[in-house]
Amino acid sequence: MQVRSVVRDVALVCLAVAIGWWLRGAGMPVMAQRTGSTSSGGDAGLAFQINGSGPDASLTIYNSGNHTLYVYQRIGVGSSYVNCDHSFRIKSPGAPLQRENCPIGELLPKD
Repeated sequence: MQVRSVVRDVALVCLAVAIGWWLRGAGMPVMAQRTGSTSSGGDAGLAFQINGSGPDASLTIYNSGNHTLYVYQRIGVGSSYVNCDHSFRIKSPGAPLQRENCPIGELLPKD
């Protein structure tokens, strides 16, 4: 009986630590990363950030070439092709931003 209770207690502690570790990482923001030029056509002027997780996750892409943030809402639901929802053009730091709706994209990508 003594060994069974020790094994049970160790298993419960490991489970509690695993759940706590998982919950700690669930709400952490993902920092934007600059993509590098690659042989597959990567653009060195783009940076991205994913906010949230699951169906309500959103993706923000910054294009340094035209100083614009593109926002894709709810990237975890619906079709596998996600259209841009809205964008913000940044004219200068601290200046007011004007929200612009993105043009509606095509239903299927061009090959």
